[in-house]
Amino acid sequence: MMSGKSVWRIGFLSVVIGLLLLPWGIESAHGQSVKELLMVTGEWQWKAKPGEAPVVDRNRGPVTVMTRYTYDPGFLVVNKGDTVVLTIHNLKGDHHIVDIPAFGIHEVKIVRGEERKFTFKADKAGLFAIDCKNHVSAEKEGPMAAYLLVLDR
Repeated sequence: MMSGKSVWRIGFLSVVIGLLLLPWGIESAHGQSVKELLMVTGEWQWKAKPGEAPVVDRNRGPVTVMTRYTYDPGFLVVNKGDTVVLTIHNLKGDHHIVDIPAFGIHEVKIVRGEERKFTFKADKAGLFAIDCKNHVSAEKEGPMAAYLLVLDR
């Protein structure tokens, strides 16, 4: 049988351990975690077949070759408070210039074949653009953009 002192010590130790784990439990209850996400760059191209009519490409008029650059996936979702670890792998295109100003990532160049990792805290809710500053307009085969939705949970 345990003495009163032993029971008291075990009870006290349990309370201390519980208090030490409380912040982790609160964080888990709010759904905050580390979200590891992978995004790749893509390049889509259309070429007219022999004898095929050109198509109108926005403000460039009729064309027989059209290229678009994309991020895949183009839409990501995390919770407010999550630590986001976003890896972008440049599979297509000479280089891309990643810009996520809402989370302090400003114009980071990624060359073909390179993989870059960005870590940030999703500290505000809303819809935020992940842009490529190299492909911002129709003249530059853009816009190349993806979106990060941060839920207020």
